[in-house]
Amino acid sequence: MDFSTFKNNFEKRKVEEVTNQCSASSLLSVCVQTYNQAEYIEKCLDNILNQKTNFEFEILLGEDFSTDGTREICLKYARLFPDKIRLFLHHRENNISIASKPTGIFNSVYNLFSSNGQFIAYCDGDDMWTDKYKLQKQVDYLFANPDTSLTYHKVNLIDENDVPILKNEEISLSERDFSALELQRAYIQPPISTWCFRNLIQDIPVEFTKIFNGDNFWISLLGNYGKGKFLKEIEPSLYRIHSRAMWSSIERSIQLKSKFNTYILLSKYYKASSRLELSNYFKDRANAYAKMVFSNYIKAGRFIALFKFLRFYLKMISF
Repeated sequence: MDFSTFKNNFEKRKVEEVTNQCSASSLLSVCVQTYNQAEYIEKCLDNILNQKTNFEFEILLGEDFSTDGTREICLKYARLFPDKIRLFLHHRENNISIASKPTGIFNSVYNLFSSNGQFIAYCDGDDMWTDKYKLQKQVDYLFANPDTSLTYHKVNLIDENDVPILKNEEISLSERDFSALELQRAYIQPPISTWCFRNLIQDIPVEFTKIFNGDNFWISLLGNYGKGKFLKEIEPSLYRIHSRAMWSSIERSIQLKSKFNTYILLSKYYKASSRLELSNYFKDRANAYAKMVFSNYIKAGRFIALFKFLRFYLKMISF
């Protein structure tokens, strides 16, 4: 799916790019997606703007029609930094919902397609970077190591009041290097606010627009272009956990179904690419999550939901 196909399929109302003076030859693009994050977006942008680099970078700021003042803050920053910020004003008509839940998929994919950089970094609007040389260190490593597609680093968890939270096991286990095959299998992925990767994926699979867990899918795709490098010398970024965060606000059963959906669609994608080993691997992972969904519904006595998921499961595995 190229940019034209994506817009034809999903852009019901034209996205407005605010007039700017950004260079089309920026070496790196920082993708920032934000929605109702007025309390945090200024800190996020200030830390990105404070990055020290010997190259030009652009900030692609996707604002998803917030109702809490976030859009006004983004407009202020776009006017103050027209040579750095490309602000995209989105509309809720374009929002892609999954399981009747709104998502940031359209915003995120629009940023990806609009990126001019040879490299891409991510920072959600409620997260923050702490190392002023983060981007420089990651780009330097990628230039020096062409067999690496993705770099990442430590992250610290904070709550909505900036109070530290203990890391979970999955995040701690991601603080190491990954081979290309390990990335392809997407078993564990570092938080997206730590990523800097090569902008090589121009044809985005349509399956990417059907899942909550885009991080898993993107990690797997990047594994087809090289390995992952953990850069321990970069100071941790700050990843915010709070009740309004997209993934945190979803009930457990929907999270499990979402994981099933992600892995079965990855299986479908790799089967279409004649990568049968990876296809079977993700099908096995999808079935493991399906068992957890069934168990969750049985324990809760939600038999109508169980029957609905059974029909969905049979439809998805029949490909």
